[in-house]
Amino acid sequence: MENAGTLIFLAITLLTAALAVVLTTQLLAQRGVAERARASRSGGTSRGSDVLRIYRFREKYLLSDLDADDAYLDLDTDRSAAFKRLVTALTPLTPDFTSRLKSLETKGEAFLLDGRVGNDAVLIGGRLDEEDVMILSVGPSGAVSGRQPVDAATLAALQSELFDLRVALDSSATPMWREDAERHVTWANAAYFDLVEHHRGGEAPGWPLPRIFADQLDPAPTDGTARRCKITTPNSGPNMGPDPEEVRWFEVSRDLLTSGNAVFTAQPVDRLVRAEINLREFVQTTTKTFAALPVGLAVFNRKRELVTFNPALATLTNAGLDFLSSRPDLPAFLDRLRDRQRMPEPRNYRSWRDEIAKLEEGAESGTYQQFWELPDGTTFRVQGRPHPDGAIAFMFEDITAEVSLTRQFRADLEMFQAVLDAVPAAIAVFQADGVMVGANEGYKRMWGATPEASATMLRLTEATTYWADQCKPSGIWGEIRQFVSHDSERAPWVEQIETKDGARIAVRMAPARGRATVIQFLQLDISMTDPLADMDTRPATPLLDAARAVGTKKAAASA
Repeated sequence: MENAGTLIFLAITLLTAALAVVLTTQLLAQRGVAERARASRSGGTSRGSDVLRIYRFREKYLLSDLDADDAYLDLDTDRSAAFKRLVTALTPLTPDFTSRLKSLETKGEAFLLDGRVGNDAVLIGGRLDEEDVMILSVGPSGAVSGRQPVDAATLAALQSELFDLRVALDSSATPMWREDAERHVTWANAAYFDLVEHHRGGEAPGWPLPRIFADQLDPAPTDGTARRCKITTPNSGPNMGPDPEEVRWFEVSRDLLTSGNAVFTAQPVDRLVRAEINLREFVQTTTKTFAALPVGLAVFNRKRELVTFNPALATLTNAGLDFLSSRPDLPAFLDRLRDRQRMPEPRNYRSWRDEIAKLEEGAESGTYQQFWELPDGTTFRVQGRPHPDGAIAFMFEDITAEVSLTRQFRADLEMFQAVLDAVPAAIAVFQADGVMVGANEGYKRMWGATPEASATMLRLTEATTYWADQCKPSGIWGEIRQFVSHDSERAPWVEQIETKDGARIAVRMAPARGRATVIQFLQLDISMTDPLADMDTRPATPLLDAARAVGTKKAAASA
């Protein structure tokens, strides 16, 4: 009986133990399912993320093998949808993942980010290999112990990119440096080191690096702006000149980083500053020259605003310095001239606006030139000329004296012409080259010069040929041509010719100012016994005497 009770007790004990094992197994299985479901809802899990996992994609198609213990991709995940599912799972782990993934896709920039899955820290990396395969890696972060498992290829890509960036920055001729929140220089490129060394006269700089533009960058320029700064360095160039120091100019800009640091860039602008100085000196010289000009100058930019004028403009137009200094536009400027009666009064407003449009169009093409007759009798010559970049310039010149002189001269000419026309003799004036410069009405009446005939007698050779055709043979025509063209001392002389209809004409040659010659034709009265003596008793020139003697000898020899 005792043995039977013992056996029964043992059987009950074994049965109880077996039931406990079964119940424990079921509870653990249910707990694992719950944990996986909870991890799936939160976007990740610590299960399966304790090892470095690498995913390879080509055109967002998964090339890597799937693992049953993978916390981010299930074993039955569709390889075409794996990329989207992995991105969805990794996005909540770090806020920078989306932007860095975009830079990887568009620019090929590798990245390594810190993320968290619940209380666990992870590292997320991304890179492209030589075959344009995108590789994403996720692994645990051992930052607490000082050790972190990272994809070696991703780390190599980051180190290569970092080396290339450092080489590029050191190769740049633009000084760049980084400052922390306390304005200490924590990094600088080679150009900044060279600038500091040159500023110190060749002394190599050491850490901590000085803020070479310190006083000029307090406060620092705002983002998107640049501040012009200068430093003085010893002049050691080949053309150092008399000044032992050299001033160098830079435009310094600042870019704030997310870490609170700031990166400064100093762009050299020495050439720009020299150009601005030269331009300023040229403008000053030009302004002084314009200030001394009696011609009013007004320059309008492409927006038709007055940007440059000289004192003569204010004097001539009476527009006022205050008004001109306010940079009026072209219509306002012309309205001011109209109000001050310094331009012709238009018939109506429509014609006035048309005149403004014509003035502007003519100035742009460089063809505008008009004479303005003002109500007070003043005359302006207004010219418009185009300038670069769509600007136009107007010049106002007071030509009242010139116009008055021209009118007086024209009136005198008309008066003298009327006096010549009143003389009974026919008069023609020739230059030394034989060109006719004038004739009176008596000349036209004597020779019956029609407009067509007058056109053929504009030169002495044609005129003498025409005269000879109207007269009996005479040697005077050659003598006239010699007298007009000869540049030696000449004296007046008189000869007589006879026309084919029997009329006698006295021809008088006389020199005039400027080597011109005046030829007079006077019809003689038959009753006059010695008409030539009444016109001129002075002897002929030796040249004409010699010509007459030669002609007499030839006539005698031919007889």
